[in-house]
This record gives sequence, structure tokens and C-alpha cells, in this order.
Amino acid sequence: MENVAETLDGLARDLGSLTGGLGLFVIAFFDSSLLSLPEVNDVLLVYFGTRFPDLAYYYAMMMVLGSASGGSLLFWLARFKGHRMLERRFAEKKIDRVFGVFGRYGALAVVLPAVMPPPFPFKIFVLSAGVLGLPYQRFLAAITLGRAVRYFGEAFLAVRYGERAMGYLEAHGPSLLVLIVLVLVILVLGASFYLSR
Repeated sequence: MENVAETLDGLARDLGSLTGGLGLFVIAFFDSSLLSLPEVNDVLLVYFGTRFPDLAYYYAMMMVLGSASGGSLLFWLARFKGHRMLERRFAEKKIDRVFGVFGRYGALAVVLPAVMPPPFPFKIFVLSAGVLGLPYQRFLAAITLGRAVRYFGEAFLAVRYGERAMGYLEAHGPSLLVLIVLVLVILVLGASFYLSR
């Protein structure tokens, strides 16, 4: 009888852990597209990663895929609806600044906001990428890279530090962010230099 109970308990845990990944995909999709759920993604990823460490990177992948899909929806909406979609949500001064960032950095203007946690603005960069006609392949690569750095980094912290991961993120979040951004900038500059030769 104990074996049956253990088997049922194991099945329930497996089902919960796998459906947790689908739930994280949906949350990441909506957060990157039509809704704003600040910090919910990060908290849930660390929670599930701590609870099911063997699936932490699966959860991170589901969040990357969900976020890239949701961001793609927003990108295409902006591509079809144009500048008016931006004007309804943001001040003209802010739009001009973001356009300037795209003018200087191209797809990198999507990578860094995709890594940064709230309250750093993200959707204005996604919408601007669509409005400005950034090639979709570059946009998809940029959002995927940025979100992968963020979510796989959080999954790593969840596995390594367990319950303490949230506290670690709160205490050392700004330093980690600066380090991640520096590494990304060095990688992008190195790749740009290599490709321009």
C-alpha cells in the first residue's frame, strides 16, 4: 500500500512540476505581450526552481520561449499598427530617446532591456523594434539572448542557493546586473569586431 501511495505522490509531483513549466510559459507570454506582471516571472521561476531543482533549466527555457513568443506578438502588432501604437502608450520625448538608442545600437537595444528586471522599461523597446522595422530574425535573437541570460541566471541561483536564492537576488541584484551587462557588452563588441573584419 505504501508503494502505491509513493507512486501516486511521485506522479502528482511530476505532473505539477511539468504543468508548472507550461504555466510559466503562459505567464511569460502575457507579461511580454499584452499584460504587465512585474517580477511575477522571476519570483515564480526561483520558487519552482528551488522546489524542483532538476527541472529548473526546463522552467527557464519555458520562460524564455514564452517571453520570446509574447514579445514577437507585440513586435508584429507594432509593425502593423505603426507609430500610433507607441504614441498611445508613451510620451513623444521617451519615444524619441528610445529611437535614438536604436539608431546607435540596433538589436542591442532589445538585448539589454530583456535582461533588466522591472521597473526598467521593456515593452517600449519591443514596440519600437517593430515600428522601426528591425529585421524579425535580429529581434528574435536579441530577445531570446536577453531573456536566456536573465532566466537561466535565475535558475542557476535557484539550484545553487535554494530557498536563499530570493534573498540573494534582493541583496546582490544590482551588482549581478552590472556584471551581466558588462559581459554582454563585451560579447557584443567582440562579435561586432569579429564580424566587421
